[in-house]
Parts: sequence; C-alpha cells; structure tokens
Amino acid sequence: MSEVDEYGEDVETLCNYVPLRKVIPFEVKYWRCSAGSGLGDNYMSVVKRIEVSTHEFDGGVTERKGAQCFSFIVKRQILSQSRRLLFRCDEAFYNEINAYTHVIPALEKYFINGDTVFPQCYYAGTDKKGELIALEDLKQLGYRMPNRLLPFDLYHCEIVMKELAKLHATSIAAKHLDDSNFRERYGKVNEIVYCEEAESFYGNLLTSSIEESLKSLRESNVDGSLSDSICMIEQLKAELYQKIMYSIKNASDCVSVMCHGDLYVNNIMFKSNMEDDNACKAPKAVKFFDLQAMRYTSFIFDILHFMFTSTKRELRDAHTNRLLETYRSALHNRLEQLLVSREHLESIRETFSLENITKEFTAHALYGLAVSMWVLPAVTFDPNNIPNLDAISESVPNANEIKVTQKLTDEYHSRIKDLALEFHQNGYFGTWLEK
Repeated sequence: MSEVDEYGEDVETLCNYVPLRKVIPFEVKYWRCSAGSGLGDNYMSVVKRIEVSTHEFDGGVTERKGAQCFSFIVKRQILSQSRRLLFRCDEAFYNEINAYTHVIPALEKYFINGDTVFPQCYYAGTDKKGELIALEDLKQLGYRMPNRLLPFDLYHCEIVMKELAKLHATSIAAKHLDDSNFRERYGKVNEIVYCEEAESFYGNLLTSSIEESLKSLRESNVDGSLSDSICMIEQLKAELYQKIMYSIKNASDCVSVMCHGDLYVNNIMFKSNMEDDNACKAPKAVKFFDLQAMRYTSFIFDILHFMFTSTKRELRDAHTNRLLETYRSALHNRLEQLLVSREHLESIRETFSLENITKEFTAHALYGLAVSMWVLPAVTFDPNNIPNLDAISESVPNANEIKVTQKLTDEYHSRIKDLALEFHQNGYFGTWLEK
C-alpha cells in the first residue's frame, strides 16, 4: 500500500462529518496529508497529520503575506483486515472513540480553567470511510515527542506524576459530585487487554514476551546473580496474565479512577520554551494521548505502567518514594480545589496517604514487570529492524500461535537484567507469590 493511499484524506468530505470549520478560521483551499507519528510510534492505527491552508504548499506558504495555515491529527483503522482481527484493533479503536465521546466530557468539567491533560478532540465516530478520531495537533502547539531511547529523568517524571494526579483527581471528584452520571459514562469503556475475550491473543503475547526476557536473562547470568530472579519469573509465567486480569477487575472502588491505561513514553508529549529538537529538554507542560486502553481500576496501574517502562532502575532506586510523594501532594492539592466537603476530603486524604500509595505500589509491582517485559522491545527497538505486523498477522492461523519477534538491542538486555535484579532485591516477587 503506497503512502499516498495510506495517509490520503479528502478534507472537503471530512469536513462534512467533522466540525472543523468551527476551529479553522479561514476558507480551506489547499491541503496535504502526511504521517502523524514516527516510525514505530503506533502499531494499532494509522495516524495522519492534515495541513490545510489558504495558499498552495510550496515550502514557503507560512511566509506568504496573508497566508493562513492550520493542522490537525486524524486517526484511522489500519488497512490490513487480518491484523485488525488478530490484534483486536477494532476493540481498541471503539474503546478510544467511547473514551472521547463519553468519558472525557464527564471529566473535563473538573479540569480547572480547561487545563486538560489530553489534546482537544474535534470528532470521534465514523464517516463514509469508517471509524475516525480527529484531534488537536499538539505539535502545532509546541509539544514534541521525547526520544524513546532516553529514559526520563527526575524532572520529566515529576511533571508526568503531577499531570497524572490531576487526571486521577477528576475521577475522584466526579465520583463524589456526580456519581450516577460518572458511573454510567465510565461504563462505556471496556478493558481491552486483560479480559477473557483478549486472553488468547494478549495472554499468549505476554507469555512470549516473558520467554524472550528469560532467554535474555539466562544469557546475562554469567555470575549466577540472576538465578533466583529467573526461577521466580519461570514460576509466575503461566499465571501472570490471569493474576493481573483479576487485580485490574477487582480493584477496590475507593482507589479506582479512570486510568489512561497505556501511559509510557510513546503516548506522552512535552512542551517547553525551547524550539524543535530541544523542546523536551526543559519541559513546562505535558499531554497524554492514545486512549485505546482506558480503564476504570486502581490508580496504581498507571503509575506502575509509566515508571517501569519509561525510567531506568537508577532513577527508581533513588526517587520512587519522592515520585509517589509528588503524586500524593499533587492529588491532594487538586482535590482541595475541587471538593467542598471537608469530610470527603479527609477521607480521600487517608485513602491516598503516602503509606497507602506505597502499599498499593508494592502489592501490584509485578504488573510493572509484566508490562516492561512486554513494552521494552518496542521502546528500545532497532529502527532498522521493525517487525512487519501485517506479514505476521497474515502468516499465523490464530492468536495463540503468534510470536512478535524482533532484534533485541543491548539497551533491552541491560534494562531487563536491571528489572530482574530490582524485583528480587526489593522483595516484589515474594509479595506477588503470596497472593
């Protein structure tokens, strides 16, 4: 499939479905379409950047006197039907449509002065070509993708934790101030990864990822320091998916919020006062996107997902307590602005005390190991050796036979080794196996 076919859009027709004329302050005469994400940034949908203008695009349109430009993002379903079926892309896409249609509007009234953590959604639904989501182009606003090969430093992590606390605070406020409407809304999104319907695919994919991790650990175990970790991972391999599914499904309601569900480096953009390639070096703002895995469960799964996929052990060893305190403080401060009842506020402060947050972190830490073994191959991948998912989906007859393999880098092997040692030395394996 050519790039023109994959990324092309008829903007005039698109505007009949998407109310873009409300946000584009000029008559559109020209447009062009291009990839809206980098190579390897998105596996479950086609992301396009649509640029519209009053003048032809000749490389200098923005410098023309009187020229006006605007850009936005369009997400479409991938073209391969076999890949959509095997990778459950339809379920993921519909879940994101429902998130933008039902859940986000319920949360946005609790973002103070419109300080939402998400890009603005112009439309989420269908047109004559199929399902689509039209979003604000964060790049146009100065946001940039971080380098996935560089784990976040403390400063970046603190910004993410504060923004995550702000997101979670909206759920807590909604539960206390508009409970019936909120519960009806969040019921529109479904668990798409850790559920019985997805087990034949995602369960097998997790097992395959664990096996790759074990292979890496055995090769790194030259001095025997990884033997205990290898033994523990082998014990939990067969039941890890089921245990995570149970934990997500049965999280206590008092600690449950609308979670992003897939918060890692590929779904985060930073903004700063610096330009272009330096935009992520001194960030002043952050946005989250890609809501396909949005779920209602314990807040801790977002924290674990982010910390174990997007940071290195050195930072976690030195600053996990500080980051959990950053989250707690930001959550409490935001709720003080949202809740009037002192009784409710005191109860929430106790539920989300640093002690309880830390206990929740430890109790579910193995989720962090699972998601890191799953995601790190994609985070640390060799850009010259990206797996062809269309070819993979065409070649396997059913989900339980799929194995997504790619060349694993030195960075992957190093981070998997550090994770295994970290979980053994911190006692996380024992906490999980006692359940």
